[in-house]
Amino acid sequence: MNRVSGQVVVFAGLTLVGAGFAVSALGYRVLLPESRIGPGFLPLVAGSLLAVFSVLLLVQQLRHPAEAPADGGVDDSGRTPAQRARILRRVFVLLPAALLVVPVVGMVTAFGLLVLVISVWLEGRRPVAAVAISLVAAAAMHVIFVVVLRVPLPTGVFGF
Repeated sequence: MNRVSGQVVVFAGLTLVGAGFAVSALGYRVLLPESRIGPGFLPLVAGSLLAVFSVLLLVQQLRHPAEAPADGGVDDSGRTPAQRARILRRVFVLLPAALLVVPVVGMVTAFGLLVLVISVWLEGRRPVAAVAISLVAAAAMHVIFVVVLRVPLPTGVFGF
């Protein structure tokens, strides 16, 4: 499979995944009484956005196929396709590990730790900057889900 057909397959697959999330979200309540947001709202919006943007990228790819880069696929950070694949595999290992610690430390803390580990270990960020990024990400998650959407997240020993 060449690069172009691979991108077409990925964008088509993401379109189907996004549409699937949007359709399945309708099985949950999107809106609650008193115009409150229900549990199906976020999957509906996220799935719809994923489907729409994937369709746009798919159409663009079909109309104007991207040519293989002359530099062998090195990205802006200088990573080769093999390095990017290794990083992706590590993220797929880190995600279940983060989920395993949710009952102990809570969702917000587990998410912050996941962002910290990815920032330092995989992206090579400086520790101080990575801590700042992870704190902001965890705080944003808390504000969005707990304060704004009023979605109860699993708490751990820290109570948040």
